Amino acid sequence: MRVPAVIACLAAACDSHTLAHPPYSSQPQSALVEVGAPLPPGRVEAVPPRPSAGAVWVDGEWLWRRERWAWRPGRWVDPPLDSTFSPAEFVRGADGRLWYAAGAWRDADGGTLESPAPIRSATVGVADVVNASGAIETTGATLRREPRSRDAAPD
Repeated sequence: MRVPAVIACLAAACDSHTLAHPPYSSQPQSALVEVGAPLPPGRVEAVPPRPSAGAVWVDGEWLWRRERWAWRPGRWVDPPLDSTFSPAEFVRGADGRLWYAAGAWRDADGGTLESPAPIRSATVGVADVVNASGAIETTGATLRREPRSRDAAPD
């Protein structure tokens, strides 16, 4: 295989626009909860093939659990009917405090819906999480199962 062909294949694989995403909606301010540490850098994930024409991709995200960050892998899901997805949001307040809202499915009125079960999840890299300063971040484990509703809430 020629080098330009390899680069083209890698570029196509990395293009998030080729993934079917759910319709997005913003997080309500009421979803934000105070957290004790900034977000670590995102994890490297291998996206599995789309399992069905109706499946949408939900990107992996950090969840605040037990006073530290744990990675929730990206996943293919069948979206709830007439729903939108509010991606995770992280905010630093003017006073320096940190606020976070986990990704959530929402109905037409903005109410929270139960997350659909993953059909297929990403394979997550096992390397240490290294921040911009080059230090290894202390994080929780990569979640191997979907968190229950009460697990997804920050501690």
